[in-house]
Amino acid sequence: MKLPSPPSQRLRDRIIWATSLQLLLVSSAVGGMAYFSGQRSGLSFTDALRQQDAITDLSEQLSSRLQAPQLINNLNVLAIRQGQLSLTDFEAMGQRFWSQMQLFPVGYINFGNPAGEFIGVERLENGAFVLNEDAIASPLGKGTLGVYALGAKGERGALLETVPGMTTAHEEAWYVETVKAGKASWSSIYQWEDKPAVLAISYNQPLYGPNRQLLGVIGVDFVLSQLNTWLAEVWKDVRGFALIVEPDGMVVASSRPAFTSIGTGDATRRVRIDQLPDPLVQAASRNLFRQGRNGSLQPRTEQTGPHTTDQDGHTFLLDLNPWGQREGLNWLLITANQSDQAVQASQRFALIALLLSLAAVAAAVVVTIRVGDWLLGPLEVLRRRCGEAATQVTPTTADLVFDPKLPAGSAIEIEAVSQAFGALVERLTQARRQLAEAMERERLKDAQTVLVLQDKLKSSLQAAAVAHEINLPLSTLLLNSKLLLEQGDAPLAQPLQEPLRAIAANADAVVATIEKMRSLLRNVQTHHQLLNLAHVTRNALLYAAPSLKAAGVTVQRQGLDQSWAVMGDAAQIQIAVVNLLRNALEALESAGGGVDGAPATVVVGLRRNADTVVLTVADNGPGFQAPETDLEPLATSKPTGSGLGLFVVQTTMENHHGQVVVGRSPLGGAAVQLIFPVADRSSGGPTH
Repeated sequence: MKLPSPPSQRLRDRIIWATSLQLLLVSSAVGGMAYFSGQRSGLSFTDALRQQDAITDLSEQLSSRLQAPQLINNLNVLAIRQGQLSLTDFEAMGQRFWSQMQLFPVGYINFGNPAGEFIGVERLENGAFVLNEDAIASPLGKGTLGVYALGAKGERGALLETVPGMTTAHEEAWYVETVKAGKASWSSIYQWEDKPAVLAISYNQPLYGPNRQLLGVIGVDFVLSQLNTWLAEVWKDVRGFALIVEPDGMVVASSRPAFTSIGTGDATRRVRIDQLPDPLVQAASRNLFRQGRNGSLQPRTEQTGPHTTDQDGHTFLLDLNPWGQREGLNWLLITANQSDQAVQASQRFALIALLLSLAAVAAAVVVTIRVGDWLLGPLEVLRRRCGEAATQVTPTTADLVFDPKLPAGSAIEIEAVSQAFGALVERLTQARRQLAEAMERERLKDAQTVLVLQDKLKSSLQAAAVAHEINLPLSTLLLNSKLLLEQGDAPLAQPLQEPLRAIAANADAVVATIEKMRSLLRNVQTHHQLLNLAHVTRNALLYAAPSLKAAGVTVQRQGLDQSWAVMGDAAQIQIAVVNLLRNALEALESAGGGVDGAPATVVVGLRRNADTVVLTVADNGPGFQAPETDLEPLATSKPTGSGLGLFVVQTTMENHHGQVVVGRSPLGGAAVQLIFPVADRSSGGPTH
């Protein structure tokens, strides 16, 4: 018993349910992935919040410390303006600086004037305070810095150290940059003149008297080593590090003090973040900075949020935050904080989500394959039957056999296509029968045409033979007449010379006419091959060069040193170009030179115009006498001309599917353009 075939369904219905099933599978995968990703994001967000809390606390404490220099400067400037602090009383100024350092966590408070005098109170690493002074009234004199101990109430104590060779004018950044800025500002990071191993940054303010006269600069230093110590204390309970860097990656301060500089004494220099050997710092440099073309570093601003990196089996969160804009600084705060096991759990969740997604995609692929088989099965049957019908097409067979019926259950739309193709094959069979009948009628006509062409070719060959037979006696007649005219031993009488000259001239004209007729006969059969039009043109110029040179004609060449590929008969094209050069020469000789007495000139050029190559022969002779219209066969304006020259050119261009355009040249004379189609070099053949 044969099972019933499944009913035919519309292609639209099959596509809808198959696509819906695939969307259901993919949406399930996406939903699962979103759920597990949400779990992962929640865990990661918890860690990120914990790190952000630590960063926020660090940022606020750092801002509090860096507000102290601004506050101290404002208090001192106010005291100077109110007369409470004299710029010449270094003793009172030193005690005031000492009392302020008892209240604020700064490393140095100082003042310098244009005379090079200087006073400052310094906080040492051990917490003690010393007074540094270089003044004219000092017992040590100007140019030697004295370092004094300070008592319990800030009074000057014993001289601890002298530093000779101080500069006449202050050249450190705290003084020079502030004077240049003309306003309160932060200096760049610099080394102390008396202690090159000390790196510091200072907030300074210029002091002016009447008429904007500079009285000096007062400032407060932040010693980076002390900032390192404070940063290490704040970050001591965090597994990782905290770095303050400039936008170019140069380190300002670090919770690991060894990371800020290298070298000792005068050789002390700052380091860039990518120069630090620590693997975790190197990972932060790669993730948070990019390297510019000149080797400089630039912070990555296209990504937000913390990055993760694994070091020694632990996961760290790396983050970069701008800091200091409110305080007038442009610094970056970089932190590395060890994450807990939540990140590892989130990674496991991400892997599960990925596996579920891959499984859903695999199921969708299986459904797609089944749908593809249902769609492509009938199409394959249709393709095979079309191929069988194609093999039946022969020159002698007009009837084609095609079965439009497809297997049961095929899509209705595909069945409609098969039926339409069956109708097309039937109509094609009818058309082939009609075409065969029409071709038979045309074959009979073509046979008659071939006979006519054979007769024309036979006539052309006979004419060529006649031309050859005529050319022999004429050449003999021309030679003998010229010999009689040119003999020097016994010159002919004057009455005989004039008829002989006429005979020679007429014979010469007949020979030229025969040569042109032979050129026309040469054009009956054309052998096309790939050739370089520039090479053919140069050969034509070489042939005509003696005549042009004898007549004093200057030849200008344009574009003949390049390669211009066309399909053609080299002999025919060369004859056509020689005819154009001969016409130009005759025109220049008849006019006695170029227009307006200019030297006789002929320009031969090649150029590209869209998909054609244009060969131009132009002169500065009298030009065409008739209007510049289409060439008339065998028409000429010369009294003794036959018009064969331009007719040869015209027939040549017809044989080459080209065009002849006549007109006036920029030199004032005639211009003839031969326009050839550009050839495809893949056609093969000589192109030299």
